[in-house]
Amino acid sequence: MSQQHEKNLQVNRTDYVLEAKENKRRYARLDIALSVSYALKSPGGEVSELAEAMSSDISAGGLRLMTPGPLLPGDLLDLEISICGSEDTPIRANGEVVWQNKITDTSYETGTIIKYVNDNDKQRFMNFVFEQMSRLMGVSSNPMVH
Repeated sequence: MSQQHEKNLQVNRTDYVLEAKENKRRYARLDIALSVSYALKSPGGEVSELAEAMSSDISAGGLRLMTPGPLLPGDLLDLEISICGSEDTPIRANGEVVWQNKITDTSYETGTIIKYVNDNDKQRFMNFVFEQMSRLMGVSSNPMVH
């Protein structure tokens, strides 16, 4: 496949988008609503009270959140991501706001990248994303099933 063709490849499916266009995305995105709690970390290390958000899409590298208030690119966040079908413990991660669009006075579309997640939570998150994408594509997550 030529490099030009790879740059323009775009596969769309309901709730699943894989893009290989020239942009900053390195991971496939999964459109899914998950409950996410977040706290803003100040440069001095103080952490705000938790606020609630919903994801509108996720990937192995970040989340697009619908937040109730404005955040700035570069803001650091402590994230608690609740994944369905998992144990009660949320996935804890550190993220950074990379962009935000105001939808209404109380709704902001917020792009965040995951900066750090411990190995156990990273594995849980990656497994969840893989299982969800496999289901949407009609692929078994069990390699022994054909």
